[in-house]
Amino acid sequence: MKNLYLIILTAVFLSCETTTEVKYGGMFTGGQNSYDLQQGSIEYASIIKNVVLGYADGNFEEIIEHFSDSVVRIEPGNRFKVAPSIERWEGFRENFDSINRNLTSVMAVKVNDGITYVDALFSQQVFRDSEVTRSRNFERYWINHETNKIVNIAFVSEEYGDDDED
Repeated sequence: MKNLYLIILTAVFLSCETTTEVKYGGMFTGGQNSYDLQQGSIEYASIIKNVVLGYADGNFEEIIEHFSDSVVRIEPGNRFKVAPSIERWEGFRENFDSINRNLTSVMAVKVNDGITYVDALFSQQVFRDSEVTRSRNFERYWINHETNKIVNIAFVSEEYGDDDED
C-alpha cells in the first residue's frame, strides 16, 4: 500500500506544470542598467509586419494608428524626433513609383514590463521611372506596453546591385 501511495504522490508531483519565462540573454545599456531579454508577443510582431508591408503598399491611414504622437527616429549617424503623419509618408512616397518588400523575419523581444522591441529584416526593391534600387533592410521598432504604440524606430539599409546575391 505504501508503494501505491508513493507512486500516486510521485505522479501528482510530476504532472504539475511549472512555467518559467524563457530568457534569451541580456541587453546592456551602460552602468548598472541591464535587462533579461524574453520572447515578445506575437501580436507585436504582427503589428510590425503590417507596418512594414503597409508602408510599401501605401496604407498610411492603417499603419499610423500604431505610432505614438512623437517617435524617435534613429539611423546611422542621426537621431531625431518626428511626428508621424500621413502627409509626411505621402511626401516620401512621391520620390518613387512603387516599392516591393519581401520579409525575411520579424521577431519580438520583451525587454521588460514596459517595452518590447520588434526586429524586421527584409529586402526591398524601389521602382522610380525606369530605375530599380535594391536594398537589404533592418528596422527595429520599440513598442510601449502601456500605450501599445511605436515610440522609437531604427533603420539600417544597404543597397546592392544585380551582381550581388539576394
